[in-house]
Amino acid sequence: MATITQDKFEAVKQQFHHLFSISEQNLNGHKDHPLFRLRKEAITQLQDLRFPTRRDEDWKYTALTRVFAPEYKEGSLVQVAKEEIAPFLFSDEQAYTFIFVNGRYDAELSQTDGLPEAVSLMSINEALQDERFAAQVKEQLSNWQYEPGQTLVTLNTSFARAGFFLNVPANTVVEHPIHFLYLQKSLEQAQMYHPQLLVMAGTSSQVNVIETYHQLAAESENPVYSNPANRFFVGANAQVGHYKVQNIDQESFQTFNTNVVQQKDSTYSSYIADLGGRLIRNNLSVWLEGQNTHTDMYGLYLGDEQQHIDNQTFIDHAVPHCDSNELYKGILTDKSVGVFNGKVMVRQDAQKTNAFQQSSSMVLSESAKMNSKPQLEIFADDVKCSHGATIGQLEEEPLYYLRTRGLSKAQASSLLQLAFLAEVIESFKLDGVQELVQQLVEEKLA
Repeated sequence: MATITQDKFEAVKQQFHHLFSISEQNLNGHKDHPLFRLRKEAITQLQDLRFPTRRDEDWKYTALTRVFAPEYKEGSLVQVAKEEIAPFLFSDEQAYTFIFVNGRYDAELSQTDGLPEAVSLMSINEALQDERFAAQVKEQLSNWQYEPGQTLVTLNTSFARAGFFLNVPANTVVEHPIHFLYLQKSLEQAQMYHPQLLVMAGTSSQVNVIETYHQLAAESENPVYSNPANRFFVGANAQVGHYKVQNIDQESFQTFNTNVVQQKDSTYSSYIADLGGRLIRNNLSVWLEGQNTHTDMYGLYLGDEQQHIDNQTFIDHAVPHCDSNELYKGILTDKSVGVFNGKVMVRQDAQKTNAFQQSSSMVLSESAKMNSKPQLEIFADDVKCSHGATIGQLEEEPLYYLRTRGLSKAQASSLLQLAFLAEVIESFKLDGVQELVQQLVEEKLA
């Protein structure tokens, strides 16, 4: 069975090489650009890598074969009117907004005025040609060996067309969040796009980054595959908030990869909400390289029909006096499947570590399934660490109580489900994002 699977992936890699060759032929003399050279190195390296299968422990419950079954083409340019994007903008949350349609950046639709002068936000291509940033950007983009989803990150580098680089210098506070809005539209052929974001937050800086993924009215039922790759470097005493809200259609796929390095006294907070998608896989890995760091990971997911939502997290406590807090909650019904595989590593020198991890889910139908595997690997002896997983159903007593107060069974059920997720929703610190998540959850529960 494994041989058959790898044979299928060999065919997939050949399709990607063919697609890359078509892209290369259309460069019109731009093959010497630093970004293309990186992409060329990545597509060459892809040939020697293997895609993970269910024989790999971290992919035991998630098969990529269905993701790569369609024959994709690179995301096509699509004209979108301003009124079409209005529902996806934050009405009360001021934000610098960068808009992409099927992975292509649309400068006319974006609202980017007002960024602090000290902040540098540019395309990866521009950053690779800027002497201030070129060396560190190239190093980050070439550094694949620490990525848990190495093959997917290499695939991202091979086809990334609209990557962005954000540099927040020391002692700079970005007052409003930076919003990357990804809109996708199903066309006559299956589409794929590979967002790329590299964030460098300097000493004592502060910034909030929002990624939202939404679906435009479709022209077909063909899937769209998105494969983002993010890298965050959080400097000493810096504070970074990173939000992802995903509500794509249930024919589409996403593999979401985030790699974070934290220096001393820094705070990185991740907030993830997944409501759409046929198969969603989140790979979130954080390396703590300085003392007194703090890491938060909050996630929620709602699965129905045949959705498959997989959250894979990793925190490496390599030094003493660091805290991490992780809470994921989800609700599954119909034939949906949820996966939580969270690993906290506490190394021998990481004394005085405080690490908390909790995964809680509700399974509301006989055909839905939840696979939960919280993990602690502790090699230090002076630590406070705990982890847990719960899987349950709606309790009959509060359901009965609400029905005696005049609510229908469906209304009472929705209210209890919303209450179950409230702890995670309320942890989203930006009001605009919290309101968006609340709205999307209520709509789906209804």
